[in-house]
This record gives sequence, structure tokens and C-alpha cells, in this order.
Amino acid sequence: MEEKEVILKVYQNVLMGLVGIKSVKDKIQSKELLDEILKQKKQYDSIKHALESLCKKYHVEDKELGSFVQMESDMMVNMKMMIDNSDAHIAKMMMEGTNKGLIQLEELLNHYEGKEQKIISIIQNLIRFEHEKLDTLKKYL
Repeated sequence: MEEKEVILKVYQNVLMGLVGIKSVKDKIQSKELLDEILKQKKQYDSIKHALESLCKKYHVEDKELGSFVQMESDMMVNMKMMIDNSDAHIAKMMMEGTNKGLIQLEELLNHYEGKEQKIISIIQNLIRFEHEKLDTLKKYL
């Protein structure tokens, strides 16, 4: 897998995390969970910033997710929240999204054959962050 493709997929993975946070943050009831989610958003923003320099270096364009993705995420959250609007349910939804992201990141890391250490480092750091996020969210279940 080439650098350009890997960077694009990692960037979009981070954007999906941000989309998920945006979709749920106004529905969170507890201040503690909201603070945690906002800390996670800050970390995603930081990772996104680090990826932007790689996007420039490797001429990665059209990296933004379409508006349909945000709309679809909002609709799914709203539907699921009609059934259960508890913080526990929000934590579970966030964990499910995180697990999907982790699977993608592990696949990228396993199939990336390039030598760009910064890409590898960002993926490894993102994987660590996602695992920490899962551990943090468990207490809200």
C-alpha cells in the first residue's frame, strides 16, 4: 500500500472519530462523559493536524468526508437515541465506532510496506489512543 493511500485512510479514520463526537456531544447528559468526549476531540484534532503536513508532503487531496457521511451519522445517532438516550448507550455507540476504526488502523499498519516512519508512528499512536479511549468509555456502560 502506498503512502498516499495510507495517509488518506488514516486521515479519514480520524475524521470519522470527529464526526461521531459531533453527532453525540449535544446529547450527552453527564458533565463527566462530555468532558471526556471533548478531551478525545482535542486529541483527534491534534492527530488531524499532524496528518495535514503528511497530506501536503504526499499531495493527498479530496481527503474530506462528504456531507452525506455527517448526515448519515447524525441520522443513525438520532435513531439509536430514540430507543435509548442514556450516557451508557452513547458510550456503547462510541466504543462500537472506535472498534471499527481500530480494525481499519490495524489492517493499515499490517499492510503498509513503506518506510515513512512518521506514518507508522501516527498509526501506532492513534491505535494507542483508541485503546485508551475504549478503556475510558467502559466505565460509562
